[in-house]
Amino acid sequence: MKNFAKLLAVLLAAVVLVACGGGGSSAVATNTEPQGYYPQGYWSGLDNSTGYTVNTAILDNAEVWGIYTANSKIYGALYGTSSVNGNAITVTGTSFDFLSNKSSQGTTTGPVTAKSTMTLSGVVFKYQNSYDAAATLSAIAGTWSINGRSGSYALTPAVITINTAGNFTLAQSTCTTSGSVVPRAGGKNIYSITLTATGTTCATGQSALSGILYIDTTVTPYQFLSLALTPNKNDGLIVIGTKM
Repeated sequence: MKNFAKLLAVLLAAVVLVACGGGGSSAVATNTEPQGYYPQGYWSGLDNSTGYTVNTAILDNAEVWGIYTANSKIYGALYGTSSVNGNAITVTGTSFDFLSNKSSQGTTTGPVTAKSTMTLSGVVFKYQNSYDAAATLSAIAGTWSINGRSGSYALTPAVITINTAGNFTLAQSTCTTSGSVVPRAGGKNIYSITLTATGTTCATGQSALSGILYIDTTVTPYQFLSLALTPNKNDGLIVIGTKM
């Protein structure tokens, strides 16, 4: 990455691995969320200097999760925390560059209007109304074709079936991954995902991962994007899924 501030600017734009539908409203900060957390949502944008599209979720606990892509390829991710002072948002976190398999840390600040736009390092990010739909187990249940990557490995394309409780297992020749996907308590279109990988050549080693998943229900078939990180957050696994 050129520098962390620029990456954060790209991050706070949201398109995660899927094309988000809908624009944002023009509502200004009539803050109905906990103080300092009102920019929660799903944000989309494009960094013209790199060509990366960035998908970012800011959660109701102030966590920031982001993925940047170009031409359907995954180039990196970001995890951090956010805080708000008036109409300015500050994001501090770690970026993961999948081209070099390196990470960097930093902080960036810019103006934000609740459920509308954020501007960081010259990049304008728009709020996606799809965030406000409720996550449900019925939406995530079913069979999905998936692809993705970790910091070091591109995943072998595969098919997973998620049952009505949100559980799944993917058995491959050298790695078995089991996990669960459940709606977060906040009532938004964000799921919590946990994974456990065991085997000789798993993408992130034999480790437990946790993160978030977003479903784009505005497209047919549905698509999801998920990002899960290892406990020390030095590696992660991004997966794009298309419902079959």
